[in-house]
Amino acid sequence: MLKSLKQLLRTPMKTCLFFLLMAAATALLVMGANLWAQTQAQMDAVEKQFTTLGTVEQKPNRTQMRTGWDAADGAYYSEVEPVYDSVISADVLDFDGANYLKAPEKRPYYLADLQGLAVRDGGTALFYPVVEFTPAETAVPDHPIKVYVQRFLYPEAENQNNEYEIYVCDHWTENPAPLEAGKTYVAYTNVIVNHHENAKSSIEYALIAAERSTQCDAGGNLLESDMQARTFDEVTAGFYETERGQYWLELSKALSMWDTTAPVLPVTDTALLPSFHDRTVYVREGRTFSAEDLENGAAVCLVSEEFARKNGLSIGDKVELPLYGVNEKDSPHRTFGDGSGLRAFSLLNAQNRAYTPFWTAKYEIIGTYYSVGTYGKPAGSIEMALNLFLIPANSVKADFAGNIVDSGPMQRATASFQIPNGTIDDYMAAYNRNVPAEVRENLEITFDDNGYSQIIGGLLNMRYVAIILFAAGLLSALAILVLLLYFFIVKQKKRTAIERSLGMSKNQCRVSLASGVVVLSAVAVILGTVASTVLFDKVQTLDLTGQSEHTFSTEYSLWARDESAVETEDAADTGVLEVVIPAAMILLTAGLSVILVNRNLKQEPIELLSARVE
Repeated sequence: MLKSLKQLLRTPMKTCLFFLLMAAATALLVMGANLWAQTQAQMDAVEKQFTTLGTVEQKPNRTQMRTGWDAADGAYYSEVEPVYDSVISADVLDFDGANYLKAPEKRPYYLADLQGLAVRDGGTALFYPVVEFTPAETAVPDHPIKVYVQRFLYPEAENQNNEYEIYVCDHWTENPAPLEAGKTYVAYTNVIVNHHENAKSSIEYALIAAERSTQCDAGGNLLESDMQARTFDEVTAGFYETERGQYWLELSKALSMWDTTAPVLPVTDTALLPSFHDRTVYVREGRTFSAEDLENGAAVCLVSEEFARKNGLSIGDKVELPLYGVNEKDSPHRTFGDGSGLRAFSLLNAQNRAYTPFWTAKYEIIGTYYSVGTYGKPAGSIEMALNLFLIPANSVKADFAGNIVDSGPMQRATASFQIPNGTIDDYMAAYNRNVPAEVRENLEITFDDNGYSQIIGGLLNMRYVAIILFAAGLLSALAILVLLLYFFIVKQKKRTAIERSLGMSKNQCRVSLASGVVVLSAVAVILGTVASTVLFDKVQTLDLTGQSEHTFSTEYSLWARDESAVETEDAADTGVLEVVIPAAMILLTAGLSVILVNRNLKQEPIELLSARVE
């Protein structure tokens, strides 16, 4: 081997040039491979961590003005409300080329009467009582007039004080009917601040028109109700045995249930919920639903940390959920977002009766979720609500067609789907091809990929750089290796013949000719690999992805606290490549060297010595 190295040193310039070129090519090849492997690992990690959520909202066909009367101002007020000519089903999004990971769904939510649990502090009883009263004098209630409370139908009180004075006003009726002294009336009221001039009380009990049913059938059509829109009724003997009297009893019963009502959201996958998608809500204790839970409809649930804390509940406890209503219009956030329970639908069905449960089961708490916001109230959420239960959609095995309290079009908070990352343009192209224009103009689709497009774009740029470096290093290394072998082995046929003539065996000739080349290459490859490792560490600190404005640390973010999140930093272990690539190059050099030396050895020494070798 020493003699072989001495032979190489007889041409120091050529040997030094090949040594440096081989080291440089190896450095380029190893660095390109490292960058490529690490970038690909990061792309795979991002692919697992990020999801692309699409939300759907039906746009109103037009708006209209709704007017009302305000007795304190003595004038009309107006409000704008949307008008929909028809409701578009989520089925229109089932078209060729959609390539859904999770198909579009329109989520309803349930109402559960949780007797014995703390749901809303104080409920709505203080602000929306049903009152029996007797006027102090005959008067038209176009301003607050004094009356004596006979009793509260809602909320029920153990000690009813007949001498309790309040001021009532038919606040939203322009020309109200008079109330006569000595008669007893019943009314549904709203306790509001008294803004009338010369007010004798700081608050007034504003009469509310009879609550008309908003019950819908399974097709979303409003069911007819015969309830007349009166703001009060006179109570006479046997009144509560009449249909009108039953209405007030049923309304009071429904309002009492409402005070202990919590929303329950059935889910097919939490990834379809916008707040879980953007991680403003996440499971912090226990676990989330498994695929088996969702598929088999296990009787398990997730509850908010706040609800569990104030009710002394923990993982493993069971809560009975009597479900009595289904809202197919809004998300839980609309009514229960801040826990107030102010609603836009009726608690009575089309027969003017309180709803009764259609499904009751005990659900085991398997996890508690945390909502970013004050005291657990969702901040910026469009579907989550305080005290919201999450259950597998398949766990409810009863027909609820007779308990639909309201129905309406798709909204961003209630309709969503999931598609593969990076396919938004492909999806929209298929959507525009397959969905009729008259439908598309009434739908608005919004995508959120958590910044995947920006991050993956930067990683693609890095991968292109890595591929170019790898290809350049590979081609350079192969070219240099070919030239090295040509000059130091192929063109050394005469030397081989001389060594054979001097009595050296074939193996000694192989060692003499190939060992020096292999050692030279091995040292160059090892040096190049070390240089590549140092250079690669330097490159890691540079922004070759072009995404510096999109990258951020997740150390103190929700992403870091989410156990399901996948780390993308240092995703690839490049140490293997720094061993495999140099070893492969050394073995390739040794193998080719032996093959070429064997070719030289096949010719007779006398022929080589007699021939003119150029």
